[in-house]
Amino acid sequence: MSNVEAARAGYKAFAAGDLEGMKRIWADDIHWWNSEEVQPGGEYNGIDAVMQMIGSIPQYWKSMTVNPAKFIDAGDYVIALGTQTLANDKGSAEGRFAHIMKFQDGKCVDAEMHADTAKGLKLQG
Repeated sequence: MSNVEAARAGYKAFAAGDLEGMKRIWADDIHWWNSEEVQPGGEYNGIDAVMQMIGSIPQYWKSMTVNPAKFIDAGDYVIALGTQTLANDKGSAEGRFAHIMKFQDGKCVDAEMHADTAKGLKLQG
């Protein structure tokens, strides 16, 4: 499986709520970063910490969808560009994202999840 195929599989697993499918593409010692502005944000080290963060999403959002529109193959890196939608009791917001993932031996070892956080922050504020 190529790095782009692994990244696509991870997004499909997330959309389906398939935690085991997500874990298959992440290294045990993955480093994950997303903006601390919008919860659950921050820096996470290790697959267990990342899985705990993913599992906490319903505490903050009634729904969260991540729709990659384009995958860019950059060797060891895959860049996913698309839109995400967040919704809670205050409403919903859609924003663009650029996710940068580094792969090693077929597994994602580093993930930087950059996104438009302003709209989500208003919903959490």
